[in-house]
Amino acid sequence: MKTWKRPFLLLALLAATTVIFIACQKDNSYNNNIPAGQNKLSVYLTDGPYDFQQVLVDIRSIAVKIDTCQGFGDDDDDHHPGCDDHHDSVDRHCEIWDTLDINPGVYDLLSLRNGVDTLLASGFVLNGKIERIKLVLGDNNSIMVDSVVHPLHLFNNWNSVYINIHREHLDSLSSNNFQLYLDFDLARSILYFNGNYWLKPVLKPFGRHSSGEIEGKVRPVHSYGTIYAFNDTDTSYAMPYSQGEFKIRGLQEGTYSLFIDGINGYRDTTITDIMVRRNREVKLGTIQLTQ
Repeated sequence: MKTWKRPFLLLALLAATTVIFIACQKDNSYNNNIPAGQNKLSVYLTDGPYDFQQVLVDIRSIAVKIDTCQGFGDDDDDHHPGCDDHHDSVDRHCEIWDTLDINPGVYDLLSLRNGVDTLLASGFVLNGKIERIKLVLGDNNSIMVDSVVHPLHLFNNWNSVYINIHREHLDSLSSNNFQLYLDFDLARSILYFNGNYWLKPVLKPFGRHSSGEIEGKVRPVHSYGTIYAFNDTDTSYAMPYSQGEFKIRGLQEGTYSLFIDGINGYRDTTITDIMVRRNREVKLGTIQLTQ
């Protein structure tokens, strides 16, 4: 990794963490027969990768917080990121928490990149405003760097991650049927100090209907490292597959630049003025790096 990128990574690691907690009714019959007074919610996990060989994260449970006094379309709560302990401790009769049925276990995050995702949880939730999702992590986390596997310790032993949810994060598939994507941002989630790797999870929620995508292919093979899509307000990452294909999802509408880290004697390349629109793919085609 080039030395000038280290300050960039440190700044990224200090970025604010956003988290999700979802309130829902457990039900094993995940079909289109949605009970009266409820919505169906599906949560997908994908990865915002970084320059690691493997990242395994132990996900044990997901919970959801819903305000049954507000309608689904209401979006008047605060936009402060992270866990609002005071707000979550308030005993309001309208707000409920419940768990979703998931397949608990260790997830290989770097397999969930370039447009690949996995269904993490799905179930029925009461009608109301989905406010927050809580991810509970186990201790079986690890990272591979330079072909060596290291334990990935939970930062400050925090095993809970909270993500605020807003209306634009939820895709409406049909009446009372919604889906949500969680982007596990590894560049901001993994810290290294005192000779150890630490996990302080940052997950970005997004809906595909309200965000855009950039995709392309880098040539020649083995000429590229990490790819950054960035503007004044956001930075997202991609690690291309072996044949150079990449896709970056969950981008807010706006103008982006794309930086490609050249390796093995190839030059870095930057493409500017990429216009990203909601619910659209920007197809850059083949990008040829030079020596």
